Amino acid sequence: MQIDKNIVVFWIDEAPRKDVLQRLNHAGMQVYTADSYEDGIEWLSNPNNCSICDAVLLDVNCKTRHSDTCETPASFRDNAYRVINICESGRRYIPWFVFTSAAGYDTSLLQAIPHREWTRQTYYNKETDQQRLVDDIRLLTRETDNISLRQRYEGLFHLCTDETTRIRLQDILVKLESGMHYTDVTLFNDIRKMLAFTMVYGKAHGLFSEDIDTIRAAYKCLAQLRELDPQAVPSYIPTNYYALMDMVNNGSHSAQEDTEGGLLVVDRDVLSGNAPYLTRVAVYQLLTILNWLRTLPTEKTQIEALRSRMSTLIGNPLAWYEGRECYLECDDSGTWHYGQCAIRVREGFEVDETTLVILQRVQANTNPYTKKRYPYYAQYFIPDKAD
Repeated sequence: MQIDKNIVVFWIDEAPRKDVLQRLNHAGMQVYTADSYEDGIEWLSNPNNCSICDAVLLDVNCKTRHSDTCETPASFRDNAYRVINICESGRRYIPWFVFTSAAGYDTSLLQAIPHREWTRQTYYNKETDQQRLVDDIRLLTRETDNISLRQRYEGLFHLCTDETTRIRLQDILVKLESGMHYTDVTLFNDIRKMLAFTMVYGKAHGLFSEDIDTIRAAYKCLAQLRELDPQAVPSYIPTNYYALMDMVNNGSHSAQEDTEGGLLVVDRDVLSGNAPYLTRVAVYQLLTILNWLRTLPTEKTQIEALRSRMSTLIGNPLAWYEGRECYLECDDSGTWHYGQCAIRVREGFEVDETTLVILQRVQANTNPYTKKRYPYYAQYFIPDKAD
């Protein structure tokens, strides 16, 4: 079999097996070795060596130093993380593989091997997994650039619940990092699908109710949550969500499809070069939204708790505001409020933005001057002041 690429493998093992070396060589892999973790770390710490290395193999029962008289699993426990940090710290990701006999070790040692998204299996057995190791080295070294990209945006990829969504996000980021051409209108359709994913993710993690079934409905819910409680959703999230929704829906259709008198302008202006920064703006807005979604809970009990809180906030704001500790804001008309709940400042209990208050006796606002903007009204209590 003709091998197109020579893969450089670095193997830390006090006694590399000849049959494995032959198998790796036959597969077109050039193998460098070190018989101890200290020597291995020194080799990898050399930028010239690190730049040519495509994959690293780690033995569990190895020597810590070349001068040691015998190997010990403690060498892996105490030093493997140093090797892994080198593999993962550079812009170019180096896939690493634990290759060991796995015989006679404390099970906690193998269970403690770090897991990565790209990992094919936790460790490879020297007796039974030789060919599988070769196949996975080939596969993952071909994917090095993609692994590196996913590592740089690791938290965002953790959101993706299926490989199709991960690949779509990856394609968007590849275009971003490769200096994407500003006339690439294909991004708008991909981003629109990612926005649809944010709706699905929000429902699964307690933010949206099950009746939220469109991107526009998701935006309206975010805007409503923000209006009701400034702490529920940062102000920049509904702002960016709306702008991105409008942009990608418009940009996913060409101007030639426009039957409403020139409303479809995004595709036209991006292609013509009149909006050279719009595609990049769209990507960063998407990343901003995805990054915020990372703050949503992932544990079942916490998800249910958030779902309950969001349901109360939208369905029964009076109950939500009652007893709430918060800091007030003052609008341009001089009305102090928290979300959509207004208060009237009492003499002797003046407030500013740094005053912690507790809302009490929340009711419908009957003040004709403020009730349209603030449908709820509360009295308040300042904890560190006597009433």
